[in-house]
Amino acid sequence: MIHLSTLPQSTSSVLYDEYALRPSYLVHGLHVISVVTYMFLHADWVHLLVNSFALWGVGTVIERSVGSFKFGIVFLASGVIAGLGHTILNLSSSDQLVGASGAVFGVLALVFLLEPFKLTPLFILPLPAFLVGLLMVSIEVAAIIWAQTPLIAHDAHLVGFAAGAIGAFWIDKRKALKGLVIAASVVILLYVVAVFFNLI
Repeated sequence: MIHLSTLPQSTSSVLYDEYALRPSYLVHGLHVISVVTYMFLHADWVHLLVNSFALWGVGTVIERSVGSFKFGIVFLASGVIAGLGHTILNLSSSDQLVGASGAVFGVLALVFLLEPFKLTPLFILPLPAFLVGLLMVSIEVAAIIWAQTPLIAHDAHLVGFAAGAIGAFWIDKRKALKGLVIAASVVILLYVVAVFFNLI
């Protein structure tokens, strides 16, 4: 773990030991607050910058639409649920989990379902939110299936996305359902095209 801190290494290590999420600790009721605090720690500057850019890319699109309060609730809830989901799936792990990625994926799910045609610059080049959402979920599922990048908690990303999707239905059930239908239609269309051209 590379500690992102301007504090001395010894002090930084203590902070990460206390506030990073460790599933095996949480299961035994230790460092319970870490299910929240882990979101505000990052492994290194690149980790922080990537999450910050991603949050800006999807957050600015949806916060104006749903309001800062509901946006904040979904962000925090997605992060907490992502941490709990990661813990349930890795009960014996003592590896530290840090970063706001699960919460960011929750925000992505908001845009994905509530504003599917809004352009988001998550991939530098602005793309419709439904396409960005499908790409990111596909990447995460593929990473889990093929066990790529084992130091990244892809399970937490997907759980955070699912939590954000639930948040979208909480905010506006009708718009969220419409967004889900759009996403499902795109998946079916892509599948039909792939079959037609013998790609799968």
